[in-house]
Amino acid sequence: MMKNFYLLLVAFIFTVKLAASPLDSIGITKQDGNFYIKYLVEPGETVYRISTKYGIPVSDLLEENPELEKGLKTGMVLLIPYLPEKKPKGNADEESGQTYHIVEKGETFFSLSRKYNIPISDLLKQNNVELKTGQKIIVTKTVTQIAQKQPEIDPKKTEFNAVKKDVIKKEEPKSPDVPKPVENQKALSKPEVPASQVLVASTETYNPDYVNSTKKVIVIPFDPYLYFSDADDEIAAVSKMNRTKVRQAFRKRLNAYLEPKGFETIHLLGGQAKDSTTDLNRAYSSISYTYDDVMMSGLHIDKPDMKKSQGDLRKPSKGTEMNPNGAQLQSRSTLAKDDGKYFAVKIKDPNFFQFFNTKYKPDYYIFVSQFEVKTNYENCLDRARQNYERVFTTHFSIFDKYGKQVSGGRLKSLYESGNNHLEKILSDNIPALAEKIMAELPK
Repeated sequence: MMKNFYLLLVAFIFTVKLAASPLDSIGITKQDGNFYIKYLVEPGETVYRISTKYGIPVSDLLEENPELEKGLKTGMVLLIPYLPEKKPKGNADEESGQTYHIVEKGETFFSLSRKYNIPISDLLKQNNVELKTGQKIIVTKTVTQIAQKQPEIDPKKTEFNAVKKDVIKKEEPKSPDVPKPVENQKALSKPEVPASQVLVASTETYNPDYVNSTKKVIVIPFDPYLYFSDADDEIAAVSKMNRTKVRQAFRKRLNAYLEPKGFETIHLLGGQAKDSTTDLNRAYSSISYTYDDVMMSGLHIDKPDMKKSQGDLRKPSKGTEMNPNGAQLQSRSTLAKDDGKYFAVKIKDPNFFQFFNTKYKPDYYIFVSQFEVKTNYENCLDRARQNYERVFTTHFSIFDKYGKQVSGGRLKSLYESGNNHLEKILSDNIPALAEKIMAELPK
């Protein structure tokens, strides 16, 4: 009798636990102090579908489940970060005017972005790329972000009418105390005011075209599966971090710096949009890729001041480039061999522009289609230190809101393989690459 009671109790607890699990997971587990949802992959599912379902970026799924590099398979059990809602614990510093946050175990830039309603790009610009428990980071909204939130003014409100009446009153001519003919009374009751004067005064208080006065651009970062590198192991070892985070660092930092001046930037990578993750996945599923002729005026190649030594030392590649077809996603390709070609975006969904134009009202779209980190072992910069030339290549395409492609190409930044400090690599290469992409936007 007692045995049956315990069996029923255990069955009840197990049932309650499953019922409390988010969505249709098979439970929640705890590893290294972090909570994860255990998800059983069903037939026909894709990484993007699971990402959209749980509102977690594909890059975070890849970081927590390295086996996804080799493809998604039915029956796999994925670990999905489980982040219960917490109230922000920001601490304001009166002297600096900054708001800080002490990083807790398991927190990521993605979770902090949601917690403080700050774009990931702002967090990345103000802090190091690697988060550590106990670290003090800045979670202050940028001036640009605050400035973009202009209050909406109703032209029918009394303040607007009061200003208009005030202008008319100031322009009203003084009338002498002389009786006027009856036929002129009506004309004097509404004196004529130059239209330009009324327009200037009213515009200062209310501008009905303000919302459309600043052009918008949507930034779509490269698909995590379209990142190729033969240097992640070296960079991760020196930077003392997990190699899966190296890809995230390049992707997030490039995205953060793609904020062209004079434009309002809409980031689909953990941006402020409520469903940015869903829309980013929708964008990926709406495009395909092909190699096209470069549309830029010329190839942009940055050459840092590095002294090249004599000799032609050859060293085999480590072969760590990922198979682009591994995840059974859309058409993927290998690295381009022809410098006159670039990995171009092709819009295959006829409803793509209608959907995003209606929702975000952008003027342009910037697609970063592929990112490569490749060591050129044929070009030795320093024989003594075995320092070779390392090339960072970015492929991009720019479209206007009508679906016309206005630019596209590949950008290269030449660096040295001897420097494997991630923060140094990012600061020396990413801003310049982003600047050249933004320069291709129509003025």
